[in-house]
Amino acid sequence: MKPPRLAVTLIHPDSIHSPYYNPNATAYDLVECAIDGSIARIRSLSKRVAAPDDYAFRASLIADNKGVGFLVKISIGTPPAPQLLLVDTGSDLFWFQCQPCVSCFKQSLPVFDPAKSSSYSNIRCNSNTCVLSTGQCDRDKEYCTYNYTYVDGSGTRGNLASENVTFETSDEGTMVIPIAAVGCGHENSGSIDGQLTGILGLGYHPHLSLIQQVGSKFSICLGDIHDPQYQYNQLVLGDDSVLEGNSTALDMYGGHYYVNLQGISVGETRLKIDPEAFKRTPSGRGGVVLDSGSGLTWLKGDGYVPLQNEVGRLLDPRLRRAKYGRDVEFLCYLGTMQKDLQQFPVVTFHFEDGAELVLDIDNMFFQVKPNMFCMTVVQSDLRLQGLSLVGVMAQQYHNIGYDIPQKKLFIQRIDCDLLDQESAFSR
Repeated sequence: MKPPRLAVTLIHPDSIHSPYYNPNATAYDLVECAIDGSIARIRSLSKRVAAPDDYAFRASLIADNKGVGFLVKISIGTPPAPQLLLVDTGSDLFWFQCQPCVSCFKQSLPVFDPAKSSSYSNIRCNSNTCVLSTGQCDRDKEYCTYNYTYVDGSGTRGNLASENVTFETSDEGTMVIPIAAVGCGHENSGSIDGQLTGILGLGYHPHLSLIQQVGSKFSICLGDIHDPQYQYNQLVLGDDSVLEGNSTALDMYGGHYYVNLQGISVGETRLKIDPEAFKRTPSGRGGVVLDSGSGLTWLKGDGYVPLQNEVGRLLDPRLRRAKYGRDVEFLCYLGTMQKDLQQFPVVTFHFEDGAELVLDIDNMFFQVKPNMFCMTVVQSDLRLQGLSLVGVMAQQYHNIGYDIPQKKLFIQRIDCDLLDQESAFSR
């Protein structure tokens, strides 16, 4: 019998399984929170894009956890100490807060104490792991350190260590994996609200990232993120990652995963968009990133304007436009999605080699007030220098598989609970 898959449940902050769950929050409160989180995300990314070669910019800004990032529960050490981590595909370091705390943000779980773990070991300064990852050492030149600082002054600093990590698998079992390089953070700062204990970076680094250490493959399946009862969102790491559906070329640059978006269709109508519009330049400007930390999809003007015009052409004759949002301009209409979008065609993002992301009305729109809905796609911020992001709402009802050795990204439209059933039958 095959060992259980390394499949971990992804917890949306608005889910009943999340410590952030607020039973009194209305659907419209949650929408506003998700928009604020997307804007915070785009601002932090714009700072990273401005300096892509600076190692520090690969780590996620700690403040990115408002509203849309997914959480995972794992345990660190022997005996296992529970952690609640923010998942970030745009960050390559897996780190958590550690005793002794020189400066730590507040967290609800006890701060991990390496002295109480029999499997914890600081990485030595002269080891290959240290030389090839951060190359930084403590004052005595004995142990390897890391230091991620960010433009807003927040960051994390501490020891690189090897440690056992216990994952709760999706079949309610556990799996212990020895990880060769994790960040044990003794000096951490940022606006965290008392729940998170660190960040599970899923970005790729050839010698430092968790992904490289578990086989350089992973898959993320997202279902209905607006349903607080939904429990099938999942992250699969390593060889059991779900690499199904059509694939497209995957490019790693500056800690992010880029894909080549070649066009957009609304129903049978292929929009007039220059196929070169979304290409990343050799200097790193532009391109399209799939992002786990933004709810919204941000398209540069060359792609957004034709899409907005076509949606307007279909909806303007029978619905009234409405204004919504302060920091971002949304395309919005008075009405309800259920009643007014019944006949709306699917929108398809066409990627290189034939892979497609198919957006139905739940991917394309969201109800922001009882009598108003808006498009989940907005025009990309000028500060992003032409970068476009495909956010979480567009990725709902899809499994996205990342095969880093083959440089391929797989896209399959599926309900994640079916994925769970399939894996149960294949064992």
